[in-house]
Amino acid sequence: MTNETEQIIPTAVLVGFTLRNKQDPRSRLADPLLELRLLVQSMGAEVTGEVFQNNMNLESRTLISAHLLGLAVNEVKRTHATLLCVDDNLTGSQRAHIEDEAGCEVLDRSEVILQIFAQRAQTSEGKLQVEHAQLTYLLPRLKGRGGKDLSALGGGIGTRGPGETQLETDRRVIRKRLSVLRKKIELIGQRRETQRKQRRQSRIPMIALVGYTNAGKSTLLNKLAGAGKPEAYTDNRLFATLDPLTRKTYAPTLGREILVTDTVGFIDRLPTELIAAFRATLEEAVFTDLLVIVIDGNEPDWERKLEVVEKTLKEIGAGDLPRLKVFSKCDLYPDAEISPDISGEITIDAGSMKTGLRVSGVTGEGLEGFWEEVGDRLK
Repeated sequence: MTNETEQIIPTAVLVGFTLRNKQDPRSRLADPLLELRLLVQSMGAEVTGEVFQNNMNLESRTLISAHLLGLAVNEVKRTHATLLCVDDNLTGSQRAHIEDEAGCEVLDRSEVILQIFAQRAQTSEGKLQVEHAQLTYLLPRLKGRGGKDLSALGGGIGTRGPGETQLETDRRVIRKRLSVLRKKIELIGQRRETQRKQRRQSRIPMIALVGYTNAGKSTLLNKLAGAGKPEAYTDNRLFATLDPLTRKTYAPTLGREILVTDTVGFIDRLPTELIAAFRATLEEAVFTDLLVIVIDGNEPDWERKLEVVEKTLKEIGAGDLPRLKVFSKCDLYPDAEISPDISGEITIDAGSMKTGLRVSGVTGEGLEGFWEEVGDRLK
């Protein structure tokens, strides 16, 4: 007999594609559905099937082609999946049309990411920012989706006024809630700015760890902060931590204490609503003396992920800050893979030999060279 309190794990079929007549970066990936697979698993669902089409033409009604949709529907029926996850963004009507065909709930890429953020938000600040992002994303997509999205977000639907449709009521409730959330988030921004002013007045140097999600930033922060201090949460999954965490530690090459901040990880096609909602948090990377860009040296597509990080830094106004790029997790790959030459910049030669600073947040390897580079830049 099944335990009634036992949580039912949702099952998902993944849908991906590359576009015809476009330089689609996904076409260069050995496993183009890998990231969506990791996102869906990080959301807590089990992947039971995958369908993919190369050189697809977009369809206005469903976004994906009729051929790909047919493959997806068959896979949903074969595996009895409860979710269909599309590796792109859908309009409300596109999602509704696909749901009618598939007979199960449909989530697009941004909705999967928003679900993960909603599950991981621990602080009141994080929860406010995630709710704002969810409602902002939902508002233009309400048509054809009913009121279940609002109830799922915990917001009740108010009583309709004379002649007011359910859709109009939903929109009015969302806009009213967004107004409340914006004011609260503005207060968060003001509070963070006050904290930054106090740090600047104390003249304590600050470095910020930034990078792609699951690059090893939190593990590196724990090693830099030293033993005996409350550790940042770490896990081998995407978006394990959302809230920025600052630790004070001693920089031997400077002969003084500095602040090290771990920031939320970036990802390709991060929903703009999340960037807007988390701006107060992401600006921790803007008001720093040095950006340390952490790159997972085990990732075969690290160059693409580095491009995503650089692009996101520009979007939040941190594109021109001084930076140091480091390859993390060096305890997991051979010494020969990365040249130990330290230049502060990542280079790659004809033989695909990566050149850069190697560090490990687990063993502490490379930290002596790391502190030398940090000292040179902050002096």
